[in-house]
Amino acid sequence: MTADRRHLASLDAFRGATIAAMILVNNPGDWGAVFPPLAHADWNGCTVADVVFPFFVFIMGCAMPFAFARRDAQSAGPWRPGPRITLRAVTLIALGLALNLAAALPAAASMRVPGVLQRLGLAYFFAALIVRSAGAATQGAVAIALVIGHWALLTLVPFGGDVVREVTRAHNLAGFLDTRIFGSHTLTPGFDPEGLLGTAPTVATALAGALAGQWLRRHADHGRQILGLVIGGVAAIVIGLAWSTVWPINKPLWTGSYALLTSGLAAVTLAACLYAIDVRGFARWARPFLWLGVNPLAIYFCAELVGHLIERPLLPYVFGGLAPKDWVFWRVFTPIGDHARGEWPSLLFALVYVGCWVGAAAVLHRRGIRIRV
Repeated sequence: MTADRRHLASLDAFRGATIAAMILVNNPGDWGAVFPPLAHADWNGCTVADVVFPFFVFIMGCAMPFAFARRDAQSAGPWRPGPRITLRAVTLIALGLALNLAAALPAAASMRVPGVLQRLGLAYFFAALIVRSAGAATQGAVAIALVIGHWALLTLVPFGGDVVREVTRAHNLAGFLDTRIFGSHTLTPGFDPEGLLGTAPTVATALAGALAGQWLRRHADHGRQILGLVIGGVAAIVIGLAWSTVWPINKPLWTGSYALLTSGLAAVTLAACLYAIDVRGFARWARPFLWLGVNPLAIYFCAELVGHLIERPLLPYVFGGLAPKDWVFWRVFTPIGDHARGEWPSLLFALVYVGCWVGAAAVLHRRGIRIRV
């Protein structure tokens, strides 16, 4: 159990840093003034913002072997994982729908259905069942089959009475299916980046994380752990970049090349966390991330919910009829950066917002509160 806790401390720091990045990229002071690396690629390509969500999916998968082993050790007899896995998946989906409802109000009827937590819930459900029922070799084979199958569906299967000539935002099977299933309840007309078809390669990303977690549990030597993560990560990056020459890196579709690239980057980043925290003992400097990493989903949900609420104008005589976020940004942050590019005040607002949630996570940590989802 000691080894598991040590590894999970590194994983918590990585998870917390990822949550901080998710909050940062989702809450600029001004969406019209964002540094390019912190904005999502419009279609093909990959920015810093584009690696954040797959990093969290990878971390979720990496934690599965530790969580299941801990559950096995605590159970007096065999435990049935199915109901617990299902409950967690349903909870994640419900929380995601709640966020979408908050974002849509007062026009609840036009609420978006897919979303980040919905995708996370589905990916967790399928990946967890696979990890519990199959060995590492089978998990790897399933992950490969998922990304290849996803590629085949998008590039070879005709739809809408037309053959596939080119996969574009306006013409792709994923958007076609989402429109048929969700109608107008997608992020943009005809397409949603968290649609159903992209769940398959997202499960593959989670399985890649699970394989990394099993490697960490199998080997106690830090040097071997780090070496395995780096070798596997670099291999995934190289294969992903090679595949991208014919199947572009694309976050909205979660293409196989994107899944491989981001899984590889996540593995290398996890290796860096292991080296910094477990080998060099830099845990003190990672405390803010450790606090966030202990209650990641609770912090993320609350940050997103508050982010939606402060973008709503209050009563006409409050904040001059402006939304609280706009009033604070234009009255406080814009004057601070009066002689700087507009991106700097926007980034400063996002950093302060992240700092507020680090403070909330610190309070939960000091009071020993751990909110499990």
